[in-house]
Amino acid sequence: MSRSRVLVVEDHPLSRRILETMLTKSYEVISAASGQEAIDRAKLEPPDLVLLDIEMPGLNGFETLEILKSGIIEPAVPVIFLTALEDSKSRETGLEAGAVDYITKPYDKQELRIKVKNHLALYEARKEIEARNRVMAREMEMASQLQRSLLPEDFPKCEHLVFSALYKPVSPAGGDFYDVIEFGPSRIGFAEVDVSGHGVASAMVGAMFKMAFQSFARTTDSPAELLKVINDQMFGILPESDFLTVFYGIIDLGTLEMIYTNAGHPRPFLFKRDLGEIRELGVGGPLVGAFLGMDYEEGFVKLQKGDQIFVYTDGVTETSAGSDDGALEDFYGVERLKQTLMNNSNRAPHAMLPLILDDLEKFRGSNSFDDDITMFLAAVV
Repeated sequence: MSRSRVLVVEDHPLSRRILETMLTKSYEVISAASGQEAIDRAKLEPPDLVLLDIEMPGLNGFETLEILKSGIIEPAVPVIFLTALEDSKSRETGLEAGAVDYITKPYDKQELRIKVKNHLALYEARKEIEARNRVMAREMEMASQLQRSLLPEDFPKCEHLVFSALYKPVSPAGGDFYDVIEFGPSRIGFAEVDVSGHGVASAMVGAMFKMAFQSFARTTDSPAELLKVINDQMFGILPESDFLTVFYGIIDLGTLEMIYTNAGHPRPFLFKRDLGEIRELGVGGPLVGAFLGMDYEEGFVKLQKGDQIFVYTDGVTETSAGSDDGALEDFYGVERLKQTLMNNSNRAPHAMLPLILDDLEKFRGSNSFDDDITMFLAAVV
């Protein structure tokens, strides 16, 4: 393991030699007798810490530090000023200029070793954190790309059915997604999924579900049977604390009959235009991946022109409003969501979801949320 490199900048030869002697046993020491020499040495041998004299001929310590910090050394490299000055003004100026500490002359061996050791430890810890953050950022970007790949770029064109969706993740890689699958010219299926949690793990779980969904969906006409199979598949590979909520429906484009099941998902709304009412679609069963060997029930609805099926994740109804003092108060809730849908029921399907998001942001008092916001609309036209 390589030793930390310390750059000693001291114009007085004896003082410079004393510092080198104190540090050489524990560190790789490079030294300079002037500010310009320190700059030149740092370019060739980047230091992990700099001991920098303030009072030097030519470039003083403040000027040298400014040049070093301009890109010659890493921004986080600790710089400790060496000074014989006792006035607080010089110390304040040094700290404001970017130094992390100072040591006064004559040098105390124990003080020097402790301060160098501590600041190098902090620097190494910071480098480790930054390295981990870079790895996490790369992983998050990969998860974000994976998450985006789960979402369909376009929806199928159907004679009597229009789909629209809105997805607003709380982080680059959210835990929600939706999908649409065609079964020949006469039937079409659609699903909305909410994976517990966020980030890389949730994106991976979502990808696994989509692969299973795409693989098994065409093997059965029954949403309940499909989720039963996928549930057992997911249970075998998911960590104990992970699960999914799923709504899955299949619409016969000829008869406009829909068969569906709901696996722990917030109950979607069926807006019946002729009656001017909203019904909840809650028939189904437990969460996917939480328990082995689960059965799911199926619901049936007959659709007609003007009807709308609105599917959403719990991030919508659990959006909280902030009070003036910053405390969180009530939630957006199911009833307000229903009312917003009713108030905008005459809008074009593609305009409905942005209007709901706008109302959520007004209620929240912000365009940032604590959970992913996903909404999916199937409208009979």
